[in-house]
Amino acid sequence: MKLGIDVDNVVVDLHKGFFDFYNSNFSPPMNFNAFEDYYLRTFLELTKEEELALWNEYHDSAFFDKVPFIEGARDAIEFLRRENELFFITARHSSWKEKTNRFFRDNFGEVNIIFSGDVYGGQSKDVICSNLGVNILIEDHKEHSKEYAEKGIKILLLDKPWNKGVEHENITRVYTWQEILTKLGEMKNANQ
Repeated sequence: MKLGIDVDNVVVDLHKGFFDFYNSNFSPPMNFNAFEDYYLRTFLELTKEEELALWNEYHDSAFFDKVPFIEGARDAIEFLRRENELFFITARHSSWKEKTNRFFRDNFGEVNIIFSGDVYGGQSKDVICSNLGVNILIEDHKEHSKEYAEKGIKILLLDKPWNKGVEHENITRVYTWQEILTKLGEMKNANQ
């Protein structure tokens, strides 16, 4: 199978790392459990430009270099690599390429990383998936998942506080990487 895998909050816990960074540098501290929107600008009442500047400050910090894996992600990815073609598709800005590529190289060797840049006006993940022949995407973004599902892509939506309430026949909510592996096994068996 060809699989698309989002990076932030699916492979690595970008928001957790950001909260650690923010709470070490700013007051009052933020509570991750109160965070119900993907965009920090909503939560912190920032403009889009202020939000991007804050993300870039985080990117340039040591906190970003220590961003943790989502529990179970590393082992699951190693398992999936054995029999599947994986494409890591991220909306990260191209200015984050160097650190992103280094992280993947250090942890997995050579992998396919595509920078969609769709948050910044680039190509959307559904177009990338279509061009690559990917019909399953592991994602965490609520609105994007619904949009991709409506275009026929099967979405495994990793449960997060910011993606509640989204439903579609092509979206399956999952809670752990172990559950992702189980669902992918079921999808593979259904297609045989």
